[in-house]
Amino acid sequence: MAEVLVIQHQAGEGPGTILDEIEKSGHTAHIVRIHQGENIPATVGVRGGIVVMGGSMAVYDQEKLSHLKQEVALLKLFLKEEKPVLGICLGAQLLAAAVGAEIKPGLKEIGWFGVRKMPDAFKDPVLRRLPENFPALMWHGDHFDLPRGATHLLSTDQCACAGFRYGKKAYGLVPHLEMNAAMVDEMVAGLRKELAVVGVEPSQILEDTSEHAEPVEELARVMWRAWLALLN
Repeated sequence: MAEVLVIQHQAGEGPGTILDEIEKSGHTAHIVRIHQGENIPATVGVRGGIVVMGGSMAVYDQEKLSHLKQEVALLKLFLKEEKPVLGICLGAQLLAAAVGAEIKPGLKEIGWFGVRKMPDAFKDPVLRRLPENFPALMWHGDHFDLPRGATHLLSTDQCACAGFRYGKKAYGLVPHLEMNAAMVDEMVAGLRKELAVVGVEPSQILEDTSEHAEPVEELARVMWRAWLALLN
């Protein structure tokens, strides 16, 4: 069994169902909570893999937020050792930056959107069990092109690169597939001002959540178990 390092940036964006599956699988999770002042490890150590969660900060804020630079450096170490990596939203952007992609501000994509599997996703060991098209919660305004040398896995109408794999064990996923309905409700409640600024109706997100969250959660759990199998 392995220890999985989990980097959490904000209180409302924890590992959710990923943590559930880590624990069910018999592995352990060591959560570093940036929002509580905890420090990023400088080395991989004995950890079997890393999960990097989302957050409202931007990858290009590294000069203002030193932990982002430290996270990119740590991701490079995990990649060098070919340990499993999973980045969600901001985590996916940090992984993309670690392999040379430029992260840029763009069109905000907030709410439930249709996600498409790209051709290579149908044979991918982690994503192959996902349906060809499925709804997912998106909550981002930064974008990146497919990193050089990466495999394109997911896209939406507004986010050309919504998922990729780098090497055999590193995954960047922009959709918030880790969230259950309660987590989405909490996120919406805490970010109503942000939603008002961008003209997104909270009631629509909550309505879509009541319809989509449960079946999507089941799909995501299958995917997390497949990712965790890479630890062995």
